[in-house]
Amino acid sequence: MIVKIRKPKLSDAKPLQELINDKTVLKQISGYPYPCPLSRMKKDVRDGIKGWETGKSYSFTILADNETAGSIILENPNKDNGCYDLGFFVGRKFWNKGIATEAIRQIIKFGFKDLKLYRIQADNDSDNPASGKTMKKAGLKLEGIRKKYLKKNNKYIDLQFWGITK
Repeated sequence: MIVKIRKPKLSDAKPLQELINDKTVLKQISGYPYPCPLSRMKKDVRDGIKGWETGKSYSFTILADNETAGSIILENPNKDNGCYDLGFFVGRKFWNKGIATEAIRQIIKFGFKDLKLYRIQADNDSDNPASGKTMKKAGLKLEGIRKKYLKKNNKYIDLQFWGITK
């Protein structure tokens, strides 16, 4: 399977909305309603396009054999420290195929080579260990765990912190 990341296009909104409107996928991503309306995804794609112009974020659409598989982003810049946060999701039919791992590797390369970053960091909920495994496979290192940091579904869960430096 050939995995590529590219700048987002407004036409990505519908396939991304279809991928995210899966309760199993959505429970791993914070901040999205179920069902996620197309208008929300169009706003996110527009924000992703605008982020490139402002340097506040660098959003990409993940393609697997030219099919939209998900989204990945570098955001929340701390430019003084040469650091951005990493976020990503892939649709369930693309899980366990190495797609997210390869997309993370590509965005890390972009961040270090093109943006001249020093550090890229990410986090995942303890109830989403697959995300942590994916980040580890892509080269990020587990740097710490905040115990009972997030309240999710009326229980407190841990948050794992990951990072990679140039």
